[in-house]
Amino acid sequence: MTDLFNPNDLDVHSGHFIDGEISSGGDPQFDVIRPSDLGTQGTLADASAQSVERAVHSARRAFEQSGWATMAPRERAGILRRWADLVDRDAALLARLESSVSCRPYQEVFMRDVRVVSGSLRFFGEYCDKVDGRVTSTPNDTLSLTLSEPWGVVAGIVPWNFPLILSAWKFAPAMAAGNCVVLKPSELTPYAITHVAQLALEAGVPRGVFNILQGHGATAGSALVKSPEVDYITFTGSTATGAQVMADAALHGLKPVSLELGGKSPQVVFADAPQLDAAAAIVAAGATYNAGQVCFAGSRLVIEASIEDMFIEKVVKHMTKFRIGATWSKETTLPPTIHGQQLERIHQIVTTTLSEGAELLCGGQRLEGLNGAHHYAPTLLRGVTPEMTVYREEVFGPVLAVQTFESFDEAVALADHPTFGLAASVHTTDINKAMSAARQIQAGTVWINDWGRRSDFTSPFGGYKQSGHGKDMGLAGFQKYRKQKAVWILGQQPAPAPSGEHRLAG
Repeated sequence: MTDLFNPNDLDVHSGHFIDGEISSGGDPQFDVIRPSDLGTQGTLADASAQSVERAVHSARRAFEQSGWATMAPRERAGILRRWADLVDRDAALLARLESSVSCRPYQEVFMRDVRVVSGSLRFFGEYCDKVDGRVTSTPNDTLSLTLSEPWGVVAGIVPWNFPLILSAWKFAPAMAAGNCVVLKPSELTPYAITHVAQLALEAGVPRGVFNILQGHGATAGSALVKSPEVDYITFTGSTATGAQVMADAALHGLKPVSLELGGKSPQVVFADAPQLDAAAAIVAAGATYNAGQVCFAGSRLVIEASIEDMFIEKVVKHMTKFRIGATWSKETTLPPTIHGQQLERIHQIVTTTLSEGAELLCGGQRLEGLNGAHHYAPTLLRGVTPEMTVYREEVFGPVLAVQTFESFDEAVALADHPTFGLAASVHTTDINKAMSAARQIQAGTVWINDWGRRSDFTSPFGGYKQSGHGKDMGLAGFQKYRKQKAVWILGQQPAPAPSGEHRLAG
């Protein structure tokens, strides 16, 4: 295989980025392991309570004293544009830092993930000078205004599967809206975002406006959520952890929370789907992209019974064409699973589901990569029912579960999952059928004859049910980082109310 870089040549920073400086703060260190070859990339600080307090206090001080929140909007936008240019300048380095410790292949990070970071900064920078208030309808002697203000200190917590992209979805709109940010990346994928933070300083972002807090979620992440100086929390991760974040936020200050959580996204294929060969390729990619480590993975195929055998045969052909390897290898098409525990969880779900009566059509086995790295063969399970484990649980691996339907109503009923509602796709040439399904399926995003987000920043993303609430990206992804204030101006002081009468109370 052709290696695009040598991960052992990379210099990485092991500390937090707080108030414009990298420092471990005397915190204990632990090793960061590369999933591609199980080698040690470097160490990382595990944030203590003191480091969490220091990071949040830095952001609070910056919000109150740096002028970022009150800066002329176009000046703030200009800084974000310069930051985006620096991200593009260092795209190759960021891609190496990201792919070395993640499951993201270098070429994809270089061509897409890094560009999402710079694109997010430019896109949300354009919103800086487009924040408007309103004059509401009142009597002529009264003026009522609404003002939009930043929350203050935003805490962002992101997972390991798309570290740069999911970080940018949070810090770019939050900072464009005038907030200061403390971001905690996954302890598994910590390095690229630290360099992005250094570039912010180079672009002219004041010290303390953007801080990176390293460490484990159960300790550093929990302490960040509970900090009394945090005003708003945005989290992407598992449904169970999201519920804990929400509970902690409620118990420690009633902070508003936005959550983007797990999914069991259906790919519904009707017999009249256009170009069944192309649809099969889309379905296979929806289940196996990034080794299935995607929150909106198309992990359920809901197929019309009349084309089941023929279509599944096409899907299997695509799912069995892969090449395992390191993220820095040019030929890799199936990257590693993030760690051994996750691989075992995937395999346990598959074997349990087989014991429950599902049929294995391909995959279902562990694969050993470079130096024993963890990979899982793309797996297709037919005859899945709602009682089976693979239907109920988010696998976060390259596993596709198949169900069949006879009618449109049955298709929509099967597409709706009782727990999750992050995304769905519908394949048909009938526009009325497509729109009816899109309206009825309870999911935050529905693709027609496609699967997966495109490199577009205008469309919001977020789930229904236990897949979360609130939106990232788009106008909604900007507006959530500002709060509304009502201001009343009375033209003349009203006469005192007659005895026994009172103003209407809210």
